Amino acid sequence: MHHIHLTQTLSTQEDVKKALHQNPGEYLVSTEKQSRGVGRQGSEWHQFEDALAFSFTMTPNETLTLSPLEVGIHLANFFSPKLVLKWPNDLLSTEGEKIGGIICQLVGKVIVVGIGINLKMPKNLPKFPYKVSSLFSEKEQLKEDIKKDLPLKIVNYILSNRLSADLVREKFLKKCVHMNKLVTILNNELDVSGKFVGIGPNGEALLESEGNDQLKILTGSLRF
Repeated sequence: MHHIHLTQTLSTQEDVKKALHQNPGEYLVSTEKQSRGVGRQGSEWHQFEDALAFSFTMTPNETLTLSPLEVGIHLANFFSPKLVLKWPNDLLSTEGEKIGGIICQLVGKVIVVGIGINLKMPKNLPKFPYKVSSLFSEKEQLKEDIKKDLPLKIVNYILSNRLSADLVREKFLKKCVHMNKLVTILNNELDVSGKFVGIGPNGEALLESEGNDQLKILTGSLRF
């Protein structure tokens, strides 16, 4: 895998896509600072000063739409016990605070995976509509080259521990922080509520309504 580490960039996702366009291969792009990171559904990713921001190429899961869930499982395992998962692509602390996120884009026959993870909280925290946190406390000292070295370790771990579709569905539920809890999913400006009871074959959220009807939600923003 060709690892490119940049002092700063607009978007590591776009950097990987440009590299693929110029010369197909396996790429990892990490950076010290990303100014225009992209979140799910085109939303902006707000990066803290002390945060990981990187993107890499990966063969899709055998069930394409399970790819981001698989990456989440690997990250939760890599940083265990600090991370748990929120459907479909958020990384949370065990207290339910957002620490990071995942975005996957299909480019040709490969997935470009983008990952953002807060390492330490900033002194002046911007306002967010949800609680946020970081992997490390203010008192913990970060290694000098952590933004370059840690992404490569993470990517190697992910690519060395690929999961079948069945295992993704099984292991995601064990790491899911809102399993069997009442949730609301905002999808296309419609609120759908119910008890989160699992994920379907394609990674869709399965909700149980008050009338015991099972609802299938393919995508959306989940709150619990």
